Amino acid sequence: MNWRGSPERAALPSNVDAHLWLVAVAFFGVGDLVTTTIGYSVAGVVELSPVVALLLEQRALLSLTLLKTAVIAAFFAIWKYASWPYSVGIPLGLALLGVAVTVWNTGVILVAVTG
Repeated sequence: MNWRGSPERAALPSNVDAHLWLVAVAFFGVGDLVTTTIGYSVAGVVELSPVVALLLEQRALLSLTLLKTAVIAAFFAIWKYASWPYSVGIPLGLALLGVAVTVWNTGVILVAVTG
């Protein structure tokens, strides 16, 4: 077992975590937020998540922004205390999920608009 400050952490380049967090925030945070907001305004597009659907009925952009911020902050706090190499999985997982959801939402919007 090791902690973030241990010598084993040096095996990972210091900028990998920063790049993963950048991708995670760009896609999980911003990409999903933008495509969900756009998709919600397109006829025929519905939100599958009951929590997000409820938030969209209230104040869509504000509610989703607060939710995304809270989720990213919670995962960041967990990341701060996780040991390497496990800690890299947190921003990696958010980045992969964010890319997948953003691509999916974009596809749904394109099908609704062109079809």
